[in-house]
Amino acid sequence: MIQIKKVFFFIFFLIFIGSCNDTQSDCQKEIIVQNSFTITSPTGITVLPEITQLVDCDFQTPNIAKTIEELPKLNAFSYEVTELNIVADTGNNTSKISYKITLNNLSDTYVKGLPYVTTRINNDSFTSSTANTSNCLELEANSSCEIIYNKENSLDLGSITSFEIIDVTYLITL
Repeated sequence: MIQIKKVFFFIFFLIFIGSCNDTQSDCQKEIIVQNSFTITSPTGITVLPEITQLVDCDFQTPNIAKTIEELPKLNAFSYEVTELNIVADTGNNTSKISYKITLNNLSDTYVKGLPYVTTRINNDSFTSSTANTSNCLELEANSSCEIIYNKENSLDLGSITSFEIIDVTYLITL
């Protein structure tokens, strides 16, 4: 009789253990998909918030990219301003600035990046990326590329008394 009770208890125990929910399958953890960061530009400040996502506990946490304080510059680089036109008053209540700059990758390496042009307008300096107006986001090894800039602005924003291109750099993103 004791043997039957032991067998019955053992079978009951196995059924009980088998019917329990696996708590690991319900386990979730939160991972960071994008770190928060702030972009400061002459037009203002943009704050991009941290983005997180819930995943299963057995999901392997990806390596979080470190925040890059400053992109590396292409050192084997030169540039030449091939054209510069400034029209302080076009006659249509606008001023116009246009220029062409040839970028030269002097290295033996293909690079992806962003050309940045620093200009001085009426004694105020501005550095801006030409990513939206440039086909120079990739430079083949030992090659050249041309930035073309052509903008017309209302004189209501102010008149141009002086304009110069101070520097051009190429920041590497890959």
